Amino acid sequence: MQQVGEKFLTVEEAKELLEKRRKDAELGYEQQNALDYLEKFAKLSKSEAEKMRKELEALGILSEKQVVWLVNVAPSKEETVKAILGQEKLELGTEQVKEVLKICKKYAK
Repeated sequence: MQQVGEKFLTVEEAKELLEKRRKDAELGYEQQNALDYLEKFAKLSKSEAEKMRKELEALGILSEKQVVWLVNVAPSKEETVKAILGQEKLELGTEQVKEVLKICKKYAK
């Protein structure tokens, strides 16, 4: 199978996509397991996730992948933000990390 493209989805977006597919046809085993997982571990509502994503993107310092990771994890600690961003070898200053954390904390439950 050839990969045509790649798009990073938040937990909420993936959950919505699978729910739409479930209405059209029965989900496969893996898809149903993924939907069950997403329903159990979704931390934010769809509107909260969208708002958080837009705010993080507006900073202009994060890649799409990093923004999605931050929305999915919704970290409440500076160390978690650094760990997520460190995977991509992104070195942010202390003030930038605090700015990212401030947005994340606004939506974290």
